[in-house]
Amino acid sequence: MEFYHRTDRSIHHLVELGTFGHFPLFDMDWIKEVGPQRKKLTGNEKVKAKKLLERLCVHRSIERKKVVLTGMDPIDRQLVVRAFLKLVEGKILDRRPEIQ
Repeated sequence: MEFYHRTDRSIHHLVELGTFGHFPLFDMDWIKEVGPQRKKLTGNEKVKAKKLLERLCVHRSIERKKVVLTGMDPIDRQLVVRAFLKLVEGKILDRRPEIQ
């Protein structure tokens, strides 16, 4: 399941950067809060994450996206970070199927 609209290139590029370990949209503290969770996103979490990411996609600049993330409820922000990391993980596995 894709969490972002196909025409939104900014999220696509951020996922691409994430495959190289660079996350300009998130503070490292936000990523540390999520931790190395291995549990999958539930159906409701996927729907909510998609809506939250669509809210981010409205804004073009990274600075504005960070402002939206900063203003989010911490639980919603963690959900966005988890969903984003799942997108990055999926992109990596698509490129290198031998590591599955």
